[in-house]
Formats: sequence, structure tokens, C-alpha cells
Amino acid sequence: MINLKEKRRNIILTIILTILMAIAILIVIINPNKLHKIEENYIEIEEDKNMTQEKEDINVTNEQEEKVQSMQKGGKFCKIGNQIIFYENESKTIYLCNLEENKTKQIITLEYDINKMYFDGENIYYIPYYYMDKGIYKVDLQGNIQKICEEASLQLLITEDEIYFVKQIGYDDLNQNPQGNICKMNKDGEEIIEIAQNVKNYFYLKNDKIYYTNQDRKMYCINKDGSETKELTQGRKFVIDVSNKYLIYIDYSSQEAKHILNLETTEDIIIGYFGQIKKFQGKTFLNIRRRLDDGSIEDEYTLFEITKNGKAKEIGKIANFGTDLKYISNGKAYLYNQQQGAYTINFEDNKKENAENYNKCKYFLGGYGYKIDNTDLDDIKIERIAL
Repeated sequence: MINLKEKRRNIILTIILTILMAIAILIVIINPNKLHKIEENYIEIEEDKNMTQEKEDINVTNEQEEKVQSMQKGGKFCKIGNQIIFYENESKTIYLCNLEENKTKQIITLEYDINKMYFDGENIYYIPYYYMDKGIYKVDLQGNIQKICEEASLQLLITEDEIYFVKQIGYDDLNQNPQGNICKMNKDGEEIIEIAQNVKNYFYLKNDKIYYTNQDRKMYCINKDGSETKELTQGRKFVIDVSNKYLIYIDYSSQEAKHILNLETTEDIIIGYFGQIKKFQGKTFLNIRRRLDDGSIEDEYTLFEITKNGKAKEIGKIANFGTDLKYISNGKAYLYNQQQGAYTINFEDNKKENAENYNKCKYFLGGYGYKIDNTDLDDIKIERIAL
């Protein structure tokens, strides 16, 4: 959202452009030789305006990525605004780092290790490992803790007003995926409402609809209030990502084929097999093996960017099996493997560069890499590196 300062700047730029155009017209009449200089100034101002808008768009995208990661995906590292929340495994302690003040402090030390935590800018929500403890916990930034739900869960999805979760029924040690009933409640753990039963895997919320796979291995969507269930596909197919116009799923009955299902036209296409889906800075990427003309599957992996319209745009052969695709930003992939350490590849020329500076970056988020120095648990340091 553009703030008041940015609006004023845009208004000033518009006024300047209008004045320059008026001057240009007068100069053409009085002295045509000065018109070229006016045009150069006009172009420079337009370029500056475009660069300013691009920076604003990138900042908004990075803020959205941080919010999605912290509120919908969860993990051991969350960030909203200038506040970083991270979990230190050795001490079982949740820390808060204020980037504006460059200070880190302990919030709370827990009895049991956590599975995932989430952050909405005001409170932390976490779920412990299934065999250690059960329930959903809420912690404020002063370290006050409250158990807001007795039910075990392996997935939370935090919105501005509600918490969506899978009420776990049993536990699969092999896959360690959510399986049970999708529910929602307010942020104090009250007014629990059951939305969908017998969920087999992770669910996704988009445009007031929830997308999920049932125990019968069919994909469904349902309104977030639990009404109007619609079957999408059948046969060992699991949702792995949802956008405004398309859905990506994996078909375990067909060599782990990755499909894109257009939600408007129902067009269903195969992009490739095996591999992974990654989301960075509001963009979706698939790093997978393609099917060749003779029906065999290519050994190497090809990276695709999925456009907003659900089309696969090929980037190139960036990361094969055993190489971790850490992050993608500004047309550059950040990768790591044990043999070569950290390195980058530029998409324009596929040029590979050493990136030792990123070797110790434990997390990548919002256009930055983050190093955490926990050699002194009473004085943990965080270094942020722009990408």
C-alpha cells in the first residue's frame, strides 16, 4: 500500500512533467534547438519514476513473502516487519530480534521441542512434536504462554482473525503429514468449527476456498465456512500449491508427475516428474525431470517458473538431485551442495559464481539471507545480507 509520503512524491513528479511539457511546447515555438535537452530531462524523470515504482513493487512482494511464510507455512524462522522470531533447537528457546534496534532477546524456553511455529506480528503460535506433547500454544512477545487448543495438529494456517488447522487423527511416522479433520477457531482457541473430514495431507486456503486431498485420495475444494464441497480430480493426487488461477498437484499413480490444473478452464497439463516445488518472492518454481519424446524421463532436472496464468516458463538446468535450491531473487538462483558449497547461477547467461558469503546463511526470506551466530546462547547475533 502506497503511503502518504510516496503519494506526495508521485504528485510532485507529475507536476514537474506537466511543467516540462508546457515549456517544451513554448521552446518549440520560440527556439526549437532546445527541445532535445527537454526530451532528455523528460526521459530521465520517467526512468527515475519507473525505478521508484519497481522498488516499491519489490518491497511489497518481499513483505508478502514474509507474511505468507510466517503465517501460512511456519517453521523455525519467521519475520513480520522489523521483528524476527526464531527457534534455537539446542536450548529449546524462542528468540525475538528487533532489526530496527539490532537487539536479540529470549522470549521463552520450552519444556518440549517444537515442530513448527507461526507469527502474525503480535503473537507466536506453535505446535510441539507429536510424541512429546499435543496441542496448539500461543505466546505473546513478553513470554506469556497459553494453551489455546488441546487437539494435536501438524499444520496451522493463520489469518488476520482466525486459525485453520488439522485436528490430527492418528499419526503416520513414515510421511509425518497432517491427517484428520480441517477445523478453524478464533485466535484465543474458542468457537472451534469443523470444516472438512478425513483429510489426507496439507491443505491450502485461497480466495475463501480450501483445497485439500481426502483419505479416498481425491482432490476437493470447499468454502472456508464448510459449504459447497466440489470434487476436482480422482486417483492418488495431492495438492501441493494453489494460486488465483491454477492448482499444482502431484500424481503418485503416475511416477510422481507434477500437473497444473487451470481452475477456470479445467485444462490439466503435465510439466514433469519427481523433483520439488519452490516459492520465492511471490513466484512459483518447479525443479523437475521432463518426459522425453520416446516416453523416457530425463535424468537431469529442469527449472520452470509458473506464470500467473499457469503456464510453465523454462529457465534451464540449474539444480540436479543432491543440490539444494535455497532461494531465487533478481534473476539469480542461490544453491548449495556438499561438494561445491554455496554458489549462484545467473539466469541470463547461466554463469556459475562462488558465493562463500552465503555459506552460513541458514534462512532466506524477503530478499535477504540470514546468518545466525549462536555460539553464545545469551547473546545470539543475526547478520542480514541483501541478495
